[in-house]
Amino acid sequence: MNGDAKHVQEGFTAITPYLFGDVQLIEFLKQAFGAELIGGGTPDPSGLHSELQIGDAKVMVGSGWFADSSMAAATWVYVPQVDATYKRALELGATSLREPADMTWGDRVCGIKDRCGNTWWIATHKSPK
Repeated sequence: MNGDAKHVQEGFTAITPYLFGDVQLIEFLKQAFGAELIGGGTPDPSGLHSELQIGDAKVMVGSGWFADSSMAAATWVYVPQVDATYKRALELGATSLREPADMTWGDRVCGIKDRCGNTWWIATHKSPK
């Protein structure tokens, strides 16, 4: 690629997570990860489409015409305090996939599944052991 990214919507990257969910997922992302709603957020006849900012990354959330509950994906998100974020996510109704633990490459990582079935691997980068 030549660095000319005119084919990518301004402010987005070539790969942008798109999560299937609803207004409750948007609220979960806001409360669990400090996401900011930057576009959409209200359903229309074709479904819901929203754009959120989490740190320096954008995430799309939708329930539109192409949503398919058989699709599965995981999203990796870096946060300042993995243990606090994990606890907050569980309080908001997520289920635990893995409790926070230190990894050999220097991340402290945990896993959760939100109420819409999206898998999140949450990490704080420390330093390699």
